[in-house]
Amino acid sequence: MDTLNADGTWDRLGSIALLLHQAATQVWSDADRAAADSPLHDLGLGVYLAHSQASALLPEDYELPDVEVDELEEPTPLQLLTEAEELTRPLPLHRPDLHGSQLVVDLCDLIREARGLGY
Repeated sequence: MDTLNADGTWDRLGSIALLLHQAATQVWSDADRAAADSPLHDLGLGVYLAHSQASALLPEDYELPDVEVDELEEPTPLQLLTEAEELTRPLPLHRPDLHGSQLVVDLCDLIREARGLGY
């Protein structure tokens, strides 16, 4: 039995990956409308890399669920990053087979950066 799956770890990581994908999409959309030297480009890249980190922690056969977003109440990138970080808190990051501690550090850095940019 896969104990990481039994405790919901994969589903939690899947949700984190989805949140980061949504945040990256929003930040890149904002960056497309900003100047070429806007720090939004750096933030967008950082969020995209965090999304890749979270996705890489998932088993190869894990399928992310489709999530529909209500665009009238679309959360900000900062809210999405914060929610993703909160989902990492119960993860068993101390386990040698789950190398996710760098993801947590990166999420905290991205939250600080997003706040600094006014999200």
